[in-house]
Amino acid sequence: MFLIAGFALCLGDKLVLIGITSHYNWAEGFIQLRERYIKKISDEGASVLIIPPMFSDEIADSLDGLLLSGGDDVDPRFYGEPPRDVGSIEPVRDEAEIRLVREFIKRDKPVMGICRGAQVINVSMGGTLIQDIKTEVSGAIKHWWSRRESEVPYWYPTHRVRIEKDSMLFNTVKEEEIWVNSFHHQAIKKIGSGLKAVAWSDDGIIEAIEAEKGFLLGIQWHPEGMEDEPSKRIFRSFVEACKR
Repeated sequence: MFLIAGFALCLGDKLVLIGITSHYNWAEGFIQLRERYIKKISDEGASVLIIPPMFSDEIADSLDGLLLSGGDDVDPRFYGEPPRDVGSIEPVRDEAEIRLVREFIKRDKPVMGICRGAQVINVSMGGTLIQDIKTEVSGAIKHWWSRRESEVPYWYPTHRVRIEKDSMLFNTVKEEEIWVNSFHHQAIKKIGSGLKAVAWSDDGIIEAIEAEKGFLLGIQWHPEGMEDEPSKRIFRSFVEACKR
């Protein structure tokens, strides 16, 4: 049911094992995950468990950390709104990941979310989402660049992000301003309980959230697709937190 990839890192007798959530194609009954997520974790010496949405909550006991990968839109019913300008949804995955985030928080284990993953973290903590930036935010810059239509390479940065100096994210990337790629049409609206916004694009869209304590980090861009130093530091910091 679960696939393990990557290289093991032993600390004494301890194996650092990080779970990564996967896309669930409910119509055809298969899961998939971009190789880049696995490589970024493996590059830092940890092993990976690819998690489908059909799992027992006890899986959190066996893992040292959780990485929520990108994917389709979160079903608005999970944050109490009717659907307006949402795209494809994965309700089975939504429910499973929201539950999993809460299980990891209960166990005080590190969680990092990328793009959709950041939104799942926010919804898990009672927050809400902007369902479509283009129609809901006046004056917004372009956040959705289509990879399928080859509008821009995956690694290419398209806008700036300003980072709060008093934050874990700043202590990680060590820069107040970075350039990032962007492949999202939704964003965080009301911030969930125990979370704070720590990065913004020039139009005021929240680009990162983190917990007031512990390692709980949500990033709206895709650092797994970039090779710059800030992106490497983000994954290095996450894996280091999973070792402790």
